[in-house]
Amino acid sequence: MSATATKLVTLEDYEALGEDAPYELIRGVLYETMPTKLMHALVAGRFARFFGRYADSTLPGEIIVGEGGFVLEEDPDSLLAPDVAFIRTERLLPYRGRNDWIRIPPDVAVEVKSPSNTRAEIARKVEVYLAAGVPLVLVADTDDETISAHTPDGRVRVYRVGDDLDGGDVLPGFRVPVAEFFK
Repeated sequence: MSATATKLVTLEDYEALGEDAPYELIRGVLYETMPTKLMHALVAGRFARFFGRYADSTLPGEIIVGEGGFVLEEDPDSLLAPDVAFIRTERLLPYRGRNDWIRIPPDVAVEVKSPSNTRAEIARKVEVYLAAGVPLVLVADTDDETISAHTPDGRVRVYRVGDDLDGGDVLPGFRVPVAEFFK
């Protein structure tokens, strides 16, 4: 992901690029996004599958995949597309803008670190998510086979193969062995 502009870009400027623009907008700067490789896609798909099972059995929610765009900050604007997101149904149902960007922060945002991502890029995204009020940000690192759980109080918990990822207060009762994401 690399920065592509020297002047601050607004959400309107971004929209003028067209619906398939391969960028995220972080604090007024466009960052090019690249297609992902197989392991990245598999891990994201597994998050979606486990969140879906959880939503069906425990806490009703919607799983957002396919790079759904979340407007998380304004002036300068940030439009991020997490690999996977979970939003409790009660928060999404009254939402009328289904043909617009998602303008509420998700309950959980998942970023799967690709080999092309730097730690600074991931940290910048995590910072934006947390500042926007996302209560749980999960970062899956396919190289290290770890999942880092970031919360607004600044805590970071790293889960490794052999551990069970839990959803804490955000997804009570959610528990999946970390190895299941990386097999």
